[in-house]
Amino acid sequence: MKRILIVIDGSENDIDSLTSAKTFAAMTDARLTVAYARVPHHSIMGFGDFVFAGDDSERSAQNEAHAKAAFDQVCGDLTDARFLIYEASGETIISALGHAYDLVLVERLSSEDGPEASNLNAALFETGRPVLLIPPAAGGGIQRIAIAWNGTAQSSRAIKSAMPLLPAAQDIVLLQGSGAGEVPVELLLEYLAAYDLSASVQGYDSQRLTARARGRALIAAATEAGANLLVTGAFGEGQPGVLSGLGRATRKIVTAAPIPVLLQS
Repeated sequence: MKRILIVIDGSENDIDSLTSAKTFAAMTDARLTVAYARVPHHSIMGFGDFVFAGDDSERSAQNEAHAKAAFDQVCGDLTDARFLIYEASGETIISALGHAYDLVLVERLSSEDGPEASNLNAALFETGRPVLLIPPAAGGGIQRIAIAWNGTAQSSRAIKSAMPLLPAAQDIVLLQGSGAGEVPVELLLEYLAAYDLSASVQGYDSQRLTARARGRALIAAATEAGANLLVTGAFGEGQPGVLSGLGRATRKIVTAAPIPVLLQS
C-alpha cells in the first residue's frame, strides 16, 4: 500500500481515528491523507410550512480548528502526511477521492443511518477499494489478524486486499463458521504459504442462526481468538436503506465490532 485516505469531521473521535490511521500507515509504509469535511456556513432547516436559515460559521470554525489540532497532535511527526480541507460532505469526498487510494478508513457506525453510514456506503460501493472500519479507541498495534473465510468472491477479495497487512501480524487465524456452505481451507492455506505466511484454523458455531446472529457470532469468534483486526467480505442482500448494499450480518459487524475490520465488497 502506498496511499491511505481518512475523512474526519472535527468530532471528539478524531484523535482516536487518526491514531489508528497512523498505525496502519506505518504498517504498510503508506502516505496518509487526512481530509476534513467542512460544514457549509449556512444551513437550512425545514419544519412543516416554515423554513429556517441558520449561520453555523462559528461551529464550523471550531470543528475545523479541532480537526487541524488533532492532525497536528497525532500526525505532526509524519513528514509526508497531509491535511486537506474540502467544503463537502464526507460521502462526497470519499466518492471523489477514494479510487486514488489503496485503503479508505471510516469510523465504525453508531447506527445504520446518518452521515457515518453514508460514508461507509460511498467507501464500499463507489471507490472499488477496501475499507478499514475503525472502532472508538482502537489503539495499539496489530498482533493477530482474524480472517473470515467462507469461499465467496467477497472473502477472496478481502484477503487479497489484506495481503500488505498480513506480514506485520505475529499470528493469523482463519475463522470458519459451521453448517451449510463449509468450504475447505487447504487451498487458502496454500495460497498464504506462497507468501511465506502461515495460519491456524478455528471453527465457530454459526448454524441455524439469523443473519444478525451470524454477524455477532463472527465478532465473538474474532475477539475470543484475541484478534486485533478482522478481515471479511461485505455481503449484501439488496435491501433498501442507507446501507443499501449490505446484508444484515454485515450490518451487525459494521455497527458492533470492537476491533478494526477490513471490508471488501
